[in-house]
Amino acid sequence: MGHQNAHYLKLKGKTYYFSRRVPKPLQAYTSVTRVELCLRTSVKSSALRQSMLLNADLEDQWSILRRQSLSKKLQKIFGTKAQDLRPVPSSSTYEGQKLSAALETYLRLKGAGRPATFETGSRRAVGYLLDVTADKPIDAFVRSEANALREYLRGRGLAQESIARNLTSIRAVVNFVLKEEGLPPNQAFSGVYLGEPESKKKRYVPTSQELKKLQLLCRKADDELRWLLALISDTGLRLSEALGLCREDVVLEGETPYIRIEPKPWRRLKTSESQRDVPLVGAALWAVERAMDQVETKFLFPAYCSTAAVKSNSASASLNKWLKTNVSKEAVVHSMRHLMRDRLRQVGCPSEVIDAIGGWAQRSIGEKYGSGYDLANKATWLKRCVESEY
Repeated sequence: MGHQNAHYLKLKGKTYYFSRRVPKPLQAYTSVTRVELCLRTSVKSSALRQSMLLNADLEDQWSILRRQSLSKKLQKIFGTKAQDLRPVPSSSTYEGQKLSAALETYLRLKGAGRPATFETGSRRAVGYLLDVTADKPIDAFVRSEANALREYLRGRGLAQESIARNLTSIRAVVNFVLKEEGLPPNQAFSGVYLGEPESKKKRYVPTSQELKKLQLLCRKADDELRWLLALISDTGLRLSEALGLCREDVVLEGETPYIRIEPKPWRRLKTSESQRDVPLVGAALWAVERAMDQVETKFLFPAYCSTAAVKSNSASASLNKWLKTNVSKEAVVHSMRHLMRDRLRQVGCPSEVIDAIGGWAQRSIGEKYGSGYDLANKATWLKRCVESEY
């Protein structure tokens, strides 16, 4: 990985070490010129994560030492009045909410009436931050931790735009709650440098050969994760929509087998249009039949769903890893949704029917009138996709 913390790793035998030179101006405060610690792991991803945490802690300590050094210089210039110029120590005296509690406050006060994506995005962003730092008072976060989060997200392969969005979500949580408690904002997550603006890459869409290969491998593996992927590949479902399915959502009798997508206590829907019935054809029908036959719980994908919540991040990470290894280095699970829209266009499906199948927001007021498209109509177009040479 190309991000900064990889430079501080050393591999000795099969074990990784963290190694960083102490800046010369700060060597007077310590008896060593280099910080070197055994990370007790041979796994690079684990070593990188530990490296980010250690580096953030070091930066905090060195920042304190630099301020102390500056304070002494100011005292020589201004005398005892320099005491008033000393910066606030990095260790917080704030005894209010920690980050996890602040998130709940934020969602309770700001989340009412918002789409499901508001809560999902906020929880995901805060979860990322808690992956790289401790759950602590919200005014205690410093820039080095924001930078560590940036590097962590880069290491996960997130685009610059996605990193910026996560930083914005965290800043909103932290500063909203601080404002509620009459405290000044924390600027740690403001203006984090993300590099030069990225040129927008053309969206990756799997080829017909890659889709066929993917579905063949899913049938060969024949397990929960592959059932999930096969279902998405021939329906265009959002990952969270598929994960939240339970037995009562499945109808296999009749001329048109289908699944019902509706809000659940463990999975909210993105938009009102997301609530819909989706026909099962091809690999999707096979996947649901296998899950119904093999899974003994109420949930079709119990490894990634419970009455508490769906585990979208965990499922996405597992699926993306498998896709990159077996299909294409550019493949991600959400590309199956983009592909389904393209496949429907290729067979001449009307845009209104495409939106009805995928639960995409309707683009005009006129489209919202009427009772929508029946299952047989939607199934006809999905079957054409499966049977076509796309």
